[in-house]
Amino acid sequence: MEQHLLFDLDDTLIHCNRFFNEAREEFLAAMADFFREHKIDLKMVQETQNHIDLSGIVQHGLGKDRFPESLVSTYRLMCDKYGKRPSEPEERELLAIGYGVYVKPVELYPHAHETLERLKNEGHELYLYTGGDEEIQTSKVVRAGLEDIFPTDRRFISEHKNRSVLQRILETTPLRREHTWMIGNSARNDIRPALEEGIHAIHLPDKGGWAFDSADLDVPVKGQFLTLDAIEQVPAVIRKYLEEQGQREGSGLLQP
Repeated sequence: MEQHLLFDLDDTLIHCNRFFNEAREEFLAAMADFFREHKIDLKMVQETQNHIDLSGIVQHGLGKDRFPESLVSTYRLMCDKYGKRPSEPEERELLAIGYGVYVKPVELYPHAHETLERLKNEGHELYLYTGGDEEIQTSKVVRAGLEDIFPTDRRFISEHKNRSVLQRILETTPLRREHTWMIGNSARNDIRPALEEGIHAIHLPDKGGWAFDSADLDVPVKGQFLTLDAIEQVPAVIRKYLEEQGQREGSGLLQP
């Protein structure tokens, strides 16, 4: 019985948060240099940038400009606070730090590619459902060597990633809820919407996670919901589920 598997991309299949964390450290170092004569409070700078960045997601989604612009917005606020005249070269330097996260080398998680191949060879239909800018996310897919596993017609890329987007995918494709799984690292963007829509969900938490990915998962579960340590555990979970379903059907029991 083939299953339809929706995979998240960033921090599920490839590294992403690590590069944003490195960029934030680079941003703070730059701010310390720009404000070296003002005794700037770097903790306040960090908290301000984080607030602006997360607030921007609600309005702008996961578009490519949100993070770089949060760095410049924070810089301008600090200029106002400390009485410093904004500098265009300094703003350009901060934008370069922000946009630099999108050109980092793509690095797959250990066993990610072979796990996808195994699931495909076992007869399952694999799809990509990722948040972000379409051009950037498409480039990541190609550079990661995943375009054969996720051809264009099996990619769902959206700057907003929430329940309404997932609902639209389920309602406008042949995906049937009882045979569909969402596999991702984000409790907020991947797992909670999946549970709310009544599909199966596998949570792969990112140990170096982003605060925005956290969410309350205390919602009714209609299908399977598991938390795993590593992506290579996914095929065994799917096989076990199908074996149990086969046993239920063989004994005349209804599916849960």
